[in-house]
Amino acid sequence: MKPTDHRTERRWAAASGIAVITIILLEVVLRIGGWYYTYTEKMDGIYRSYYYQKMPTWYWRAQPYDSLIITKPEYSHRDKANNYGFRDADFDTVNNRHGVKALVLGDSFVQGLGAPKDSTWPGLFETMLNTADSGRYRIYNCGAAGSDPFFEYVLLRDKLLKLKPDVVIMSINYSDINDYITRGGMERFRPDGTTVFAKGPWFEPLYKRSHLARMLLHFVLRYDFSLLSPWAHKGRVAEALNRLTDCADSTRRVCAEHQVKFLVVLHPYIDPYDRYLKRQDQLPAMEGMLRDRGVAVVNLFDDFGKVITEANYATYSWRRDMHYTSRGYALFASFLKKETEAKYPAYLKPEDQSIKSKGGN
Repeated sequence: MKPTDHRTERRWAAASGIAVITIILLEVVLRIGGWYYTYTEKMDGIYRSYYYQKMPTWYWRAQPYDSLIITKPEYSHRDKANNYGFRDADFDTVNNRHGVKALVLGDSFVQGLGAPKDSTWPGLFETMLNTADSGRYRIYNCGAAGSDPFFEYVLLRDKLLKLKPDVVIMSINYSDINDYITRGGMERFRPDGTTVFAKGPWFEPLYKRSHLARMLLHFVLRYDFSLLSPWAHKGRVAEALNRLTDCADSTRRVCAEHQVKFLVVLHPYIDPYDRYLKRQDQLPAMEGMLRDRGVAVVNLFDDFGKVITEANYATYSWRRDMHYTSRGYALFASFLKKETEAKYPAYLKPEDQSIKSKGGN
């Protein structure tokens, strides 16, 4: 072998060693910096795929009287689930003919993550309504962290309508778009009673283990945290908005069959610095889609936009967790009260028994 061949081999070996050391160091730096941690890694310390999940049931809720222990870096709550498995006082099944009973469906923002049990927006909404109307309102908080409109529709249809509400309110935010993308729609509910989510991309195992791969995917290729490319994201969001609208319309129809009013509330995350959340501006487009189906809808994006600024947003939303604080939920309740009284006053009038007698929307 010529001397030049030995020198070439040594150079390649040295270059390969430097490359390996550089990759390892960059991986370490990225992990320490935490720039590409997923939400579950930031909040719970573990990677949890949004795909490939299988549940033994169609229904997303706690078991009655289970502990609801919520521990995050910025706050901690410990509650008991009520007799229906939700973060509220026990529900009764006796319809109050002299008041309005509203049932609220939604995810962790309805459950009230980030605030004590007495500061959820459904609870504050009830308090605000009863301030002027002497306790004639009961708002049932049926929020379940991690839920989405498809789970909520099935749970309402099969289990919650026995509560005989006058009004059902469904809360929708940007996470529900991602939930549809990673879980699918009604096809997730299998005939054997189990629930199976959508399949993830082939590269997710590498994504899970390598922060360098995450940097390439997010910073260079501009993929989102649902692991979609920019060109795929637009189409999947449009699909999600259509399917969520279908789900809301199905909920309206099942409510109409039981002479129950139905209202959808669209609301934002309020962190102005998160670049991925800027895409949530696509959600308000759902307002027109819902109205075209005859679904009553309140859009709170403009209301929040008039109050929230880069200077004050941390007063109303946790910086890392992005759920609302108690003050944020109070804003939500006050905005919803104002918008509902202005646009759908019959929904909140205890004396108007036509709510039950006319039925539908």
